[in-house]
Amino acid sequence: MTLLEASDIRISRRAYIPEPISPDKKVALQTVIDSLCSRSGLRIELAENGEECFGLIKSYGMFSGVKSYFLLAGRTDDPKMHEKAGFYGEELVLEATRLGLGTCWVAGSYDKTSIADALAEGEALACVISVGEIKETENFKEKLLSGIIKTKRKSSREMSADYDTAPEWFKKGVDCAVKAPSARNKQPVFFKYTPEKVITTVNGTFSCNKIDLGIAEYHFELGSGRKITDFA
Repeated sequence: MTLLEASDIRISRRAYIPEPISPDKKVALQTVIDSLCSRSGLRIELAENGEECFGLIKSYGMFSGVKSYFLLAGRTDDPKMHEKAGFYGEELVLEATRLGLGTCWVAGSYDKTSIADALAEGEALACVISVGEIKETENFKEKLLSGIIKTKRKSSREMSADYDTAPEWFKKGVDCAVKAPSARNKQPVFFKYTPEKVITTVNGTFSCNKIDLGIAEYHFELGSGRKITDFA
C-alpha cells in the first residue's frame, strides 16, 4: 500500500483494542519517527501511557482502549512549529495506516497535565495523535461520527476557486487535500493556483488552524507530486 492509497482509506478511529501495539509494528513506527524527527526538527515520540492520558473522564467518553499515542512537540521559537506538526504528523498517520493501525488527531479530549513532564525547557506541545490496534469495523459511535464528518466535507471547488481552470496536477492535489482530517471538521485551508506557486491560506483564528494547514499541505503534495512547502 502506498501513502496515497493510505490517504484513501484513512479514517479517524477512537475505539481501540486494549492491547499494546505489536513489537514489529513498534519497530516500523520508530524507524519512521526517527526519519521525521531528523527532517522536521520536531520531537516526536510514541508514548504508552494512553490509559492515563485518555481515561474515560479525561477524554469525555470520546475514546476507549487507548494504550498509545504520538506526542509531537517543538521549539517555542519556531514560528512554523504547529504547521510542521500537522505536515509531518500526517505522514506518520498514513504510515501507521499502512501498518493496519488506527489513529486520530486529538485537539483537546485528553489530559494535558499527564504530558507536561515529557516536555523540555523551551519546548511546547503541538498536538497528540492516538494510535493503536483496532477492530476491523467501526463501532456504533465511530460510524455515527464518520457519518457526520462525511456530510460536512467540502468539495474540491469549495477548497479552491481556481480548481476548474488550474492544471491537472493542481486538481489532484486539492482532491487529496479534501480527504485530509481537520479539527472540528472545518477544513479551513484554501488553495490558490498561480503560475509561480501554490498559495495556501487559512480561514479563521481557531487554535488548531496551523496544524490543519500542515495536514492539508501534506495531502496536497502527496496527491499532486509537487512541493509547495518551504520547510520540508
